[in-house]
Amino acid sequence: AARAARPRPEGKRGRPAKGELPPEEVRALEEEAASIKGSRYALVKNPEDLTDGQRARLEALKKRAGSRLVRAWELKEDLRAVFRAADGSEAAELLDDWMHRAAYCKIAKVVAVEKKVRRRRDDIIAAVELGISNGRVEAINNKIKVTVRMGYGFRNTDNLVALLMLRCGDCQPQLPGRPVKARKKGVKGAKSVAA
Repeated sequence: AARAARPRPEGKRGRPAKGELPPEEVRALEEEAASIKGSRYALVKNPEDLTDGQRARLEALKKRAGSRLVRAWELKEDLRAVFRAADGSEAAELLDDWMHRAAYCKIAKVVAVEKKVRRRRDDIIAAVELGISNGRVEAINNKIKVTVRMGYGFRNTDNLVALLMLRCGDCQPQLPGRPVKARKKGVKGAKSVAA
C-alpha cells in the first residue's frame, strides 16, 4: 500500500527517502496553506450571509486561478442552486450538469459526493418538485436517539417510553413552583397538565 507523502524533517540532508517531499515542495505547500488560513467560514457560509471581511477573503481566493479549493467551492454552490430551482425540469437540468462536472473534476471528495448524488438523483428532483423536506422527521428521529441515550440504564422500558412521550409528545406538564409556560407556536393541541 502506498503511503501518503510526508514532509521532510528539518535539517535532514541528502536525497529524500521514498514518501518524503523535497524541501521546495514542502515550502510551496506551507505557503499555500498560509494563504488559505482563516478562510473556512467564508467557504462554508451562504454567499448572501457573508460579512465584508469574509467576502473579501473569498474574492481573494477566487483570484487564484486553478485552485482546487475554489473549484470545490463553486461545485458546492452549483449544487445548492439545484435546490433553489423553480421546478423539477430545471432542477434535473442543473443536477445533470453538476454531476457531469463533478465526475470529472479530479477532486476525490467531490467525486465521492457525485456518486452518492447520482444514486439519489430521482429523490433529489422529487424533493425540488414537491417542495417537501424530511428535515422535521430527521429532527424528531435525532430527538428520539438523544432521549434513548439519556434513558440508558432505565430498569424497564416503560420509563423510557414515558420519557419519549414527554419529550416528543404534545404534553406540557406544569411543574411545581414554576410559572405556566405559554404554548409553542404552531403546535396544535398542546396541553398543560396540572401536577
